Amino acid sequence: MGRPFSKDLKARIPILYHEYGLKVPRICKLLGIKKSLVYTTLEYYHIYGVPYNPQARRVGRPRILTFPNMRYIFNVLSRHRTMYLSEIQEELRNCGTTVCLATIFHTLRRLYFSNKSVSAQALERNELDRSAFMNRMADLVQHPNQLMFTDEASRDRRTQQRKFGYALKGRRCTVRRHFSAFFSFFESL
Repeated sequence: MGRPFSKDLKARIPILYHEYGLKVPRICKLLGIKKSLVYTTLEYYHIYGVPYNPQARRVGRPRILTFPNMRYIFNVLSRHRTMYLSEIQEELRNCGTTVCLATIFHTLRRLYFSNKSVSAQALERNELDRSAFMNRMADLVQHPNQLMFTDEASRDRRTQQRKFGYALKGRRCTVRRHFSAFFSFFESL
């Protein structure tokens, strides 16, 4: 079986054939498709009025998770990025859907989620204050080599935070959390 073509590509075939009067070889060359696809699409358009077979059924086993369930998983993971699969399973069980962990894992892959390392951003972080500080430093210092920094050791007291989470492919997995850190400053030599 060949690769599936989109419905919008198939919708162009009857328009090119009937409205513009193009011949089948010209349509094939223009759209980069084979003659058999053009003929079957024109046949479906003649029989059903649409460029595909609306009575065709999906092959394979029906999916356990319905579209509302997948949308629920998407929304839950968009809010709580560091959930475990078992926690997602428990949330679905509360909604009345019982599935195994493998089903949830495959659903996450189908929704374009991937497991990533979590990068934390402080809730106290203020972008306006940061940009004001950067502008003030740019006014004070003419060259970055003029800056001198002290050694700073910090420890995050919240060691229970999860290190991995889910985010859409191509996006970072960021979590905003409170930072209560212990700082100590050492003299620089």
